[in-house]
Amino acid sequence: MQSTNPAITSGVVTFEHWYDFTQGGPVHRALLPFPSTAPAPFEVARWSVAPNTSNDLDVHRSREVWIIVSGAGTVTFANQTRVLRAGDVAAFDSGVPHQITNDGPDPLLAVSVYWLQAGD
Repeated sequence: MQSTNPAITSGVVTFEHWYDFTQGGPVHRALLPFPSTAPAPFEVARWSVAPNTSNDLDVHRSREVWIIVSGAGTVTFANQTRVLRAGDVAAFDSGVPHQITNDGPDPLLAVSVYWLQAGD
């Protein structure tokens, strides 16, 4: 078994600009340090939604977990509406449309962890 150098495969993750929501703000994807021969079974992004705007309505094959870092907003998913605040976590199954509107005066900052189910 080939060993990996922990100084290269561990540490603080850097992010690169990925795209921008239509009105909400930027999305950055994590550049995870794991080798392509043994990638993580998930991906990570961080994003923000400006006050009085929303992220784009999202629906995809991946399962996804949002971790709200700061700010607050109203999330809509599967015909439900809930308020999320800093420290809250929301999970979305594949194929479930989801969107958050920043109702507060400050930017909403979040981290997403997402992955495909086996066989997808």
